[in-house]
Amino acid sequence: MERQMGAPPGIDGEWTVDGEGVVQRRNQRSLDAETFDRLATRIRGGLDWGVAGFCERDGSVLLVRQDGKWVLPGGGVESGESKTDALVREIHEETGLDATVETLRVVTEQTFTHDDDGVTFHFAIYDVAVEGVLTDDPGLEDETIADVSWFETLPEDTLDRALVQFLRDC
Repeated sequence: MERQMGAPPGIDGEWTVDGEGVVQRRNQRSLDAETFDRLATRIRGGLDWGVAGFCERDGSVLLVRQDGKWVLPGGGVESGESKTDALVREIHEETGLDATVETLRVVTEQTFTHDDDGVTFHFAIYDVAVEGVLTDDPGLEDETIADVSWFETLPEDTLDRALVQFLRDC
């Protein structure tokens, strides 16, 4: 059974919570031309899903600094790869940590727009347990990841900060 919920303050889009407690979210985000073109090319080229890990340890949340914002670690699901395998791979590439994927928390149908054009992409956020030590060289050579860190207090420039805070509070 799904129940319609008004989004907590600051969480964009329409959302419901299904019978298993997974947030089902539909969102639209307007982008600048360069960012839209980059994403639209990847999505139209077959990138259907992205994944992110919500990692919490000792009261702190794991975030990576990418494109000028703090974000949950994750990325695109490659052809033939499962969502959980992609998330384990992405977390290791971005943070150096070994991950165990646990509970699915959020599924978002994300539509990116620019002018009159739009593309839709799906994104899943899972609870993740991690082990190891953070790398001092995050991300791959061709990525824009500048830093990785644990945060007791979420930075103001955290992407979807209200959603990340909601996940933390649940």
